[in-house]
Amino acid sequence: MSKSKAELSITKRLLLDFIKYKTNNNHQFFMGNDKIAMALGLTVNSAKVLVNELIREGYLLKSTNNHGCRVLNLSGKPYLTISCVDLSNIDKKIIAQEAANYQCDAEYYKQQYEFEKVRADRLAEELGRKFYSAEQNN
Repeated sequence: MSKSKAELSITKRLLLDFIKYKTNNNHQFFMGNDKIAMALGLTVNSAKVLVNELIREGYLLKSTNNHGCRVLNLSGKPYLTISCVDLSNIDKKIIAQEAANYQCDAEYYKQQYEFEKVRADRLAEELGRKFYSAEQNN
């Protein structure tokens, strides 16, 4: 094994394997750093650093598609793959996390709606009292 193949961290190799898995049938890999971080259990900043290092080291090629989205492709530079990891569950993990996030958002907006409804009712009641007292004075 060459020295360069062994120098990659497990996390870098996992990201390369994940991209290889996702682009297996000639699909484009356009996940943002936030989705990569969620998939690999990293912070967004760590994912950004990881992607930039792999680009700088020549393992990834970065381009943009017709819609202006970043697309990452493997360069073909050899690396030692991680063969014992089942990458098929990563998509399920991302979907489950997004569903949980949407549920939290829905609860938040429901609370905000209730708060604003109470506020609007109170303002309408105050306005009605002012209108009623103005009519009484005339």
